[in-house]
Formats: sequence, C-alpha cells, structure tokens
Amino acid sequence: MQQHIIYEKQHGVALVKFNRPEVLNAFLISMIEELLSILQDVQADDAVRALVFNGNGRAFSAGIDLAEQSQFFAGEMTLKTARQHLMLLQDLTRALVGLQKPIIAAINGAAVGIGAELAIGCDVRIASEEAYFLFAEVKRGLYETNGVTYFLPRLVGHGRAMEMMLTGDRYGASEALAAGLVTHVLPPDKLLPFALDMAGRMAANAPISMRLVKAGMGRTYDLDLEGMLQWEVDGMMACLCSEDLRKGVQAFLEKREPRYSGK
Repeated sequence: MQQHIIYEKQHGVALVKFNRPEVLNAFLISMIEELLSILQDVQADDAVRALVFNGNGRAFSAGIDLAEQSQFFAGEMTLKTARQHLMLLQDLTRALVGLQKPIIAAINGAAVGIGAELAIGCDVRIASEEAYFLFAEVKRGLYETNGVTYFLPRLVGHGRAMEMMLTGDRYGASEALAAGLVTHVLPPDKLLPFALDMAGRMAANAPISMRLVKAGMGRTYDLDLEGMLQWEVDGMMACLCSEDLRKGVQAFLEKREPRYSGK
C-alpha cells in the first residue's frame, strides 16, 4: 500500500514528502489527519529541531483531491460534514503556527489550493525554478482557507495579495521571489539539499531562542512597539535563565560549536 506521506527524521531534521505524484500530490482528507499527527510527533520529539516539507514528482501539491470531495462540490455533502472538513483544514494551519520549531517549505513544483496554503503557513519558503503558486479559488467559485487572507498580505503586501486572489493568475518562481513569497529560487536538483542544509543550520541553534523568534514574529503585526519591546525583554529573561545560554557562551570562548539541550 502506497504511503501518501513519507516521514523521516535525521540529524535533528524531520522531512515530510507528499507522495501521490500520479495526481500531483493532491490531498486526501486522511492525509490532512496524518499530517496533523506528524506535527504532533515533531513537537513532542526533542531530538527534532526543524521540519522540511517537499513534494514527490512534479508538484508540491495541486490541492485537495477533487475526486474524493465530489460530494462536497456537488452540494450533496451535509453542511455539518462540510464544516467538519473545513475546520480540519483550519486546524492544520493552527498546528503549523503552533509548532515551536521552524518549518521550511521546499516547493518543487505546482503549489495550488492547499499546496499554496500550506506553503504560506510555513516559516520559510524556497522554490525550484519549476515551482509556481496559484490561488485559483475565484475561478472555481470557492474561497480561500488555511489562513490565506491572513498570511498572504503579510508576505507580499495588501495590493499584490488582492491581485493574486482576485485574478487567480499563476505566479512563477521568479515572480514569487520578486514578491517576497519565497526567499530563494534554485535548480530542481539543488532544492531539497539546500532546504535540508538550511534546516540543519537551524537545528544547530538554541531551541529556546528559535521558539522565541517564531512566537515573536507571529505577534509582530498584532502588538504595538511597546508590546514588542516588552516581549523582547521577557524573551531575553527566559534566555538568561537557560542552560543553553551558558553552553553557547562557553562554546564561543572555547572556539567550538555549541551543543544545545533546549533547557
């Protein structure tokens, strides 16, 4: 039986590969549930310090599997069941944001629907030269989920986000880079090694500091300057009370790489 999601851990980094290449990694509901379980496992495993998402084949993900959801789109699914499926999608975004470890999306091809939504919910996005984004809901009589209306304008600006969502146009890797949607564009064969190397460099850093960076950046648009100043003081106090600070300073003095415990 085919594994729809391949999940591996090595050297402090977890790799999740969407694995339905024959249908461009279209997501089944069971895959959403499995991904939620994986995120719980990553959170619970102190040996894992960073997470990378990638797709097998030509796509990152082309969206929800329309064949499985035919009842939904035909109006034959009960409203209760439809809402349950939608809330499951939103729970996935909550889990991405709530994960206290950095997530890198290595976007190897088409990122459409939930593929694009999952990518913009990650902390860092890098893309293959063959990658593209498509927020095509308006072309199908649908509406965005997974926090697109929250994340996208913060990433690319309000006007550009409106254009992307209202036209449903395709945005290639170079356009995504220019818009700030991704931070690097690489040849296809360089993408995953680059992502894993970046994740490895993150995994070597102090876990408490990384948790504070992720949580603080998640609040930066919701708090005013005074609120963020206080957040920074509280974060520094947490670091000052940690074993990792002492390990980091000692490693610096001894001119060696630190080995952090997350305490």
